[in-house]
Amino acid sequence: MGVKKERPYIVYSILGIIALCFIYFILWVIFKDKMPLHEYAYEIANNYDSYAEKAIILIPLLFFVFLFIIVMKPNASKRFLRLQSSLPTSKIHSVAKGVVEIEGNLIMKNPLSSPVKNEECIGYYYTIENISRDSDGKETYSTIHRETQCNVFQMKDDTGVIEVEPEGIELVLLGETNISSHGGKRYKETLIKDGQKMLLVGYADSKNGTPFIRKDDYYRVLGITSSSGITVWNKYQPLLRSFMFTCSIIVLIIIYILVQ
Repeated sequence: MGVKKERPYIVYSILGIIALCFIYFILWVIFKDKMPLHEYAYEIANNYDSYAEKAIILIPLLFFVFLFIIVMKPNASKRFLRLQSSLPTSKIHSVAKGVVEIEGNLIMKNPLSSPVKNEECIGYYYTIENISRDSDGKETYSTIHRETQCNVFQMKDDTGVIEVEPEGIELVLLGETNISSHGGKRYKETLIKDGQKMLLVGYADSKNGTPFIRKDDYYRVLGITSSSGITVWNKYQPLLRSFMFTCSIIVLIIIYILVQ
């Protein structure tokens, strides 16, 4: 499987907009009415206090909207969790073609060596983070590299065995197996290993009459998680959703009061 590297496009976009605004302001101070949008800049400069009051209200509102969009933006893990909550668990022997959820123990075929501890595994999710320290010695981390690798494996339940082609697989809600720090960097890996009981969502297909699981083309989902972890998630996720909804309503009410 391919390597995933951190691409902070959103951060670069925000910094670019701030830089453009600053450059425009400098040029406007120098050239005044020769600059495009001169009338608007002149109006803001003459009524700075009024616009500053509006900005105090609008900036938190825009930040809240931006944060909401980021949280709600669909990704492979969110699609996996949404499908998992609505799909029944299929038995491997009777799995039908289409998007399915299966549960069983993993069977390793060709082992991988994990990058942090060199453990034998079926697959791993690996990250490298820069470690920064402030004046008080508090550490902060920023991801500079992320990578998922996984070999073909099988899943087995009490009815049979099925092969999984792992191209595009996501390891969902799995904690780090190993962590190591040295040279100003932190290295973390999450492993899936032979014999683990897992739950998988993907597309059931067949090749020469033999069924197998692959990534779904429509939902773009092939995800795996621990059976015990997903049980806890399904139990508490509705409470988390209600809490987030309540917080959103409260923030909107506060913003409405401030605008009045």
